[in-house]
Amino acid sequence: MPDNWTYRIIAGLTLAIILYVLFPNSEPDRRPNLWSIEHIDNTISVLGLTINHHSLQDALTALKATPDIALFTTRQKQGDPEPDMHLEAFLADLYDEGDSIILGLDANPEFLQHIKKQAYQPQLFPNNVIRVGVQEELIPDILNLPIHNITIITGTSIMFEDFKEKLGEPEKLINDGVGNAHFLYPALGLDFIQPANGAQVLQFVDPARFDEDLFKPLMQSLPKGAI
Repeated sequence: MPDNWTYRIIAGLTLAIILYVLFPNSEPDRRPNLWSIEHIDNTISVLGLTINHHSLQDALTALKATPDIALFTTRQKQGDPEPDMHLEAFLADLYDEGDSIILGLDANPEFLQHIKKQAYQPQLFPNNVIRVGVQEELIPDILNLPIHNITIITGTSIMFEDFKEKLGEPEKLINDGVGNAHFLYPALGLDFIQPANGAQVLQFVDPARFDEDLFKPLMQSLPKGAI
């Protein structure tokens, strides 16, 4: 006569079969291969999203994610010009790899000023960066804004050799003096950042604005003698 352990094993196998039939295993939500980066006719597409073409709503539909939307600026010192402002949507913990994505949105200065003046849940950080939340009634307008740039913060790292095999050698390599290597791909509008420790970061902009939006700010931020 079967002992108690035999009954337990039989019962466990039976339950497993029932669960498999009723709830079959789904495929894991894996990161698309190298984020489906494509360079077509001087435009950049990442994860199926084309900079300056797709909107935030397009991104949320494609990625099935909930955004954290905020405006970022810096504290204005007396006598200084108005600091730059930019609007971002942050999408956290995508795919099994745990990637996060920041979508920079193309908004006109008047709209950004409107968000700033509302001062919804402002936060001041030690580096003088100010984060301003967005009022609920503005969300429909923000969802229609086009994507201006895309930043990927990797949850799990990739082999840079695999990246180069598909997308080629970088045009420039810059070490910033604080442990970060910047692999620059102007034709892709990309700064691929490999830190000494921590997550890899891929920053994409319109290739036509690579110098203005990525290369010049990077060079200005380097400490003396970094290169």
